[in-house]
Amino acid sequence: MRLKTNLVISVVFIALLGFVYFYEIRGGEDRRVEAERARQLLDFSEHEVRSLTIDHGDTLLVVERQGDVWRLTAPMQTDADGEAIERLLRALGEVELEGEPLRDSSSVAADPSILVGYGLDKPRLRVHVDLLEGVKPLDTLRFGDDTPTDRFTYVQRGGAANPEVLRVRAWRFDNLNKTIFDLRDRRVLAFESDDVRRFRLQHAGEPTIEASRATEGGWLLEAPLVRRGDASKINSILSSLQNAKTERILLEQPAPADLAAAGLADAVLELTLWIGEDRAEKHLLLGAATEKGSLQALDTSRPHVFLVDSTLVGQLQTPVAGLRDKQILHVEADDVTAVALQEGGNLLWSAARDSAGTWSLTTPSGRAAKSWRFSSLLADLDALEASRFAADAAAADRLPLATFGLDAPQWSIVVTRADGSMATLQVGARGDGEAFVMGDEALSISVVDDDAVEGLHLGLDDVSTPPTQDPDGADVDPAAAQ
Repeated sequence: MRLKTNLVISVVFIALLGFVYFYEIRGGEDRRVEAERARQLLDFSEHEVRSLTIDHGDTLLVVERQGDVWRLTAPMQTDADGEAIERLLRALGEVELEGEPLRDSSSVAADPSILVGYGLDKPRLRVHVDLLEGVKPLDTLRFGDDTPTDRFTYVQRGGAANPEVLRVRAWRFDNLNKTIFDLRDRRVLAFESDDVRRFRLQHAGEPTIEASRATEGGWLLEAPLVRRGDASKINSILSSLQNAKTERILLEQPAPADLAAAGLADAVLELTLWIGEDRAEKHLLLGAATEKGSLQALDTSRPHVFLVDSTLVGQLQTPVAGLRDKQILHVEADDVTAVALQEGGNLLWSAARDSAGTWSLTTPSGRAAKSWRFSSLLADLDALEASRFAADAAAADRLPLATFGLDAPQWSIVVTRADGSMATLQVGARGDGEAFVMGDEALSISVVDDDAVEGLHLGLDDVSTPPTQDPDGADVDPAAAQ
């Protein structure tokens, strides 16, 4: 009897658990999702959208999905801002109804003049989303006036079987009330900075600057002189240009006379980019300046004239000295096998590092090397940068070495790499807080901070421990004594 009672209780308990799960938990979640969908003004998925129409009454905007990109097809044919379109569709899908309908469908059908009181007889904005074939079509949204408190906006699903008067949050309407300028592609130049293989900058009255991307990821300046480029600086400029957007379109279809008036027939600056493996070209022209310092500009692949912000203009006008690599020596500490310091033509000290990474003094003998000193020295050598360049030449014998005290350097540091190659820092005249040096760029004389150079001038006692003496007066190798 007791067994039968327990069995009945178990069955009832399991049934209750099933009810709680399927109705309260799972069913509750389904009801919540259904309630949220019922509050949505439009129910669609962004990937289903084929085109979007925004009608302001006096202006009709149409954007269409063409392959993987969006295009403005009315009132003009031009590229659209894909990210702006996606944000707009996302905002549209998130619009929720607030409260119950203010006027039901039967009231509107019986007396359409009711719509006048809500500004829906002549809507200030109509939005229509056209979906892919086979997907249920959506109603056109008609937005009227704001409520007296400005918190809500009246809306109606025009053409619906139930054209009741509804309301949404006013800020939702603001997110949808877009202009041509909001939706068009406003990029100064359409490209990906990582895809740039070569560029040319032509400043009016200045030498043309040309550079190409090096195989190791850096940049090589090729004109007006051949030198390593400052990869960080060049990449920063390209990144700024890629992300730059105009704040104003001046002329949609300029005539030749318009281009001349904008200073674009004879541009003050022309930038050419070669993109990707096929070296597709992009051209940006900068012309006359406005009162606020912005320049009128033209991307030659598009017809309209627009403004480029003065900050970006300043970056594009960076002189060749600002695009050069300022690093004097490129030193990878782990790749260095030997270091030596010469002073007045004589070897002051030299040291070598074995395969285990241990430093030993090779000249003079009898001293123990301070390994940490060499690690610090190599790091400081790698960090040494030029503040400016004093002289450049196409050949080493044309550099004015004597002028800067480099015909007979005060001292020099020679670094030997694992592959046998060497890098040398030569220090010439010093004064007024500056020092003239030559490094890997043997065709250039650089100016560096004198304190930075002084920190590299390590004496024998700085890099090694002096030998000690045993009781008989003989020198003892400190390393052996340990």
